[in-house]
Amino acid sequence: MTLSNKHANSLLLDMHQDIEDYADALVNNILEKREFNFLTYPPNCGLTKLEIEELQKLENNDNLKSALRKLIADNSAGIVFNLLNLLDGTGFPKHGCEAWTGVKLIDEEPSENEEPIDDWLHDKFYQTFWDWKEIRGDKNWKLDIYED
Repeated sequence: MTLSNKHANSLLLDMHQDIEDYADALVNNILEKREFNFLTYPPNCGLTKLEIEELQKLENNDNLKSALRKLIADNSAGIVFNLLNLLDGTGFPKHGCEAWTGVKLIDEEPSENEEPIDDWLHDKFYQTFWDWKEIRGDKNWKLDIYED
């Protein structure tokens, strides 16, 4: 058995939530808390004193928050989309394996009642954004420009 639609959707919806949550937390750290010791990548990463001084010049306003969230979320989604292409075998690693065929994800406890995934994960990723938007509820801000 392969990955079921149910588990694929759960996985992708969780990714959408993490993209949004991480973007929001990063923007809040920068603009509201003015904390800059949160970087975890690369493992020895740290901002220089001059970089922190420049970040502190940013004004805390709703338009800047919204723009930064969207930029950070877009960057994160691009990385996720590339990873899903690698898993699906529709993308190829930049280093190492020349005969890449993808990676199969399977339900750990398969159920005969579950429908197998009906699409590529990378395609399903952007499709499930709208499901995520519905589930997330109203937070008084959003990543897209559509009126509800």
